[in-house]
Amino acid sequence: MKYDYIIVGAGIGGLSAGLNLAFNDKKVLILEKNSLPGGFVTTFKRGRFEFDASLYDLLDYGNEEHIGSMQRLFKKYNLEIETLPIPYNVKIKSIDDKFEEVLKGEIDDWVLRLEELYSGSMSTFRSLLPVLKEVHEALVVLKKGRNVEKDFPNFTKYLDKNAYEALVDLNIPDATIHVLGYLWIEIGSPLNKLSFIDFAECLYKYIFKRPVALKNKNIDFSLKLAKRFEELGGKIHYRAKVKEISLENNPKVTLEDGTTYEAKEIICNLSERYVLKNLLKESYPLANQKENARTISMNGLVVYLGLNKPYQDLKLYNYRYYEFQNLNSAVNLKSMKKFSHHTIEGIVPNIVNEYASPKNTTILVLKTLYSSNCWNTVNKTNYYETKEALANELIEEFENAFHVDIKEYIEEIEIATPFTMARYTNSVNGCMFGPMRLGYDNSIHRLISYEDEQIPHLSFVGASSIFGSGVDNAFYSGYYITEKLLEKERKEN
Repeated sequence: MKYDYIIVGAGIGGLSAGLNLAFNDKKVLILEKNSLPGGFVTTFKRGRFEFDASLYDLLDYGNEEHIGSMQRLFKKYNLEIETLPIPYNVKIKSIDDKFEEVLKGEIDDWVLRLEELYSGSMSTFRSLLPVLKEVHEALVVLKKGRNVEKDFPNFTKYLDKNAYEALVDLNIPDATIHVLGYLWIEIGSPLNKLSFIDFAECLYKYIFKRPVALKNKNIDFSLKLAKRFEELGGKIHYRAKVKEISLENNPKVTLEDGTTYEAKEIICNLSERYVLKNLLKESYPLANQKENARTISMNGLVVYLGLNKPYQDLKLYNYRYYEFQNLNSAVNLKSMKKFSHHTIEGIVPNIVNEYASPKNTTILVLKTLYSSNCWNTVNKTNYYETKEALANELIEEFENAFHVDIKEYIEEIEIATPFTMARYTNSVNGCMFGPMRLGYDNSIHRLISYEDEQIPHLSFVGASSIFGSGVDNAFYSGYYITEKLLEKERKEN
């Protein structure tokens, strides 16, 4: 059977691509190897707890005053998504720096707190805000294919600078840079290598568009996107694992059971490296060179805990917790090359959503990342022993770092490793962020070189696409890439 477009992978990028194409009356088929849509944006049950796998902050959604691109696209597709506001409520601890503080309240509140900690932070940080706005406005113009050199001098000035270089140039005190830079762990690249443009856009979304949380579970969100896609005329085949993609003559996709589908264009919501090495029948030297020049981001261990006590009794008063060995991201990254290190992310969904778990219980999600291939030493014989030992170590580390007692209240526990991630989404080495946005391989240069690096009849959406990791970036990539394909189609016709 022939389609206009076949999308491989029903992750958020794939669903977004399908929505936009179906909205434009195209004949679209999504092939998903799992039995449910969403990729990492999914939910699983253990006992009486329902754990969301990944999505706790939906960026670029905004509010009535500052509508984000996510909210605009939801309205376009007539999607009603229930959300909850997320307060700025973050506890940060650094062992080497002997730093432990809570940043909370509105933006002015934690700017004042930074000023108390480091004199001079307030004025320099306020001077940063117009730069963040300029970067965002330049990106909007650039995505429309227009020139940005004349009207956006700061964008041009900092285009090829990393986040650390640019913040120093903007006179942000060094200590303030490293406290503000705690977000690097969410982007997956250290400040001395992360493009300032990518960092500025992320910070802009946090400050001006205000992240939100989903009122319902991850899987409800993904299923709602899938249902709307089908209402618009699209088709999804689940448990349809792709074995081969061929682009010669008529582009086609072959499943493991031998079923073949043809299309004018194929879109992959998969790791680009996985597709090039495992699925694509033909070889494209330029594409392989580009992909080999990219740096795969970190993988990690995630521990999902169902605790049989309310968060107030457990003294878990903050929505997010971060522990670092060192606030300097470049130094900290080096410590993350081994299994045992002191970098932890913790999140307590109940702080925002009282229905996150049953009454008088708490969900705590702990994550630690690795900047090396230390998991290569793990095999079938020591896998379960290793992951359980690491999970126990992570729980103890969190208890000691934030002075809480949670171990005796654990009712349910689930441990996800890089092998879990790789099995579920085919991500290379189980990485969570797609390729790192380092040096010239950042979202701007990917955007500018998109046409030159395009493989005929094959496109990528999601974390491996132009805008990098994050649900908002994945969703927007699906929209942006399909808009490019539709524009090309209109020109050809």
